[in-house]
Amino acid sequence: MFNEVPEKEREKKLTDGGLDTKRLVNISLVNREGNAVIRRHLESLPLESFDSILILADESVEDSAMQADSRSLATLLLIRDIQAKRLPYKEAMVSHVHRSSFSQGSWIGEMQQASDKSVIISEILDPRTKNLLSMSKISDYVLSNELVSMALAMVAEDRQINDVLEELFAEEGNELHIRGADLYLHEGEELSFYEILLRARQRREVVIGYRPADSEKAVINPLAKNERIKWSLKDVFVVIAEKE
Repeated sequence: MFNEVPEKEREKKLTDGGLDTKRLVNISLVNREGNAVIRRHLESLPLESFDSILILADESVEDSAMQADSRSLATLLLIRDIQAKRLPYKEAMVSHVHRSSFSQGSWIGEMQQASDKSVIISEILDPRTKNLLSMSKISDYVLSNELVSMALAMVAEDRQINDVLEELFAEEGNELHIRGADLYLHEGEELSFYEILLRARQRREVVIGYRPADSEKAVINPLAKNERIKWSLKDVFVVIAEKE
């Protein structure tokens, strides 16, 4: 955890927020103090060794969504640049060869090859900022304000949906999972999506979509649910279920 809050104050803030660090299991919390938009502070971290990084919006400027997003984007670009500079020369060259869309040595190309090494997820507050992140392709993002707005709109339309949201977002209970096709069918079996739904119900699960083995995108809530499909065991299904 890297931010400007003095380490002595962090435990109190985390406790007030509902996190008891003493009860953490299988995870270690390491505190570092510094400003996330100052390069020399970020360079003190072993950024090239991280598998994933989460950039949260600065609560001190959350009243200005654009200012908070600007800080998050600045932190993102600094981290990617530091990672790119620390990557071994050979790895950088190989990555450039595979990325024909950018000229060798371009800054965006260097940052994209750094993105192959670790995942960065940025919290953004303004919907307009997501266009910049989508174009850069060097980071994923969570549009937290929009998620809250959509949840409120669904509950306002139908109060019962609140029970569904509470179930999905709670620590325990049902959540979204990716499950192999072998749990629901045999190789080459021809079934409609409705029939897959019935088999999943026997496992106390709800199938909401699938991804064929030859596709990179999942089909959520397919329209032709009666259409029979020849399935493969390499297909996967998106289900709402409890963790096995």
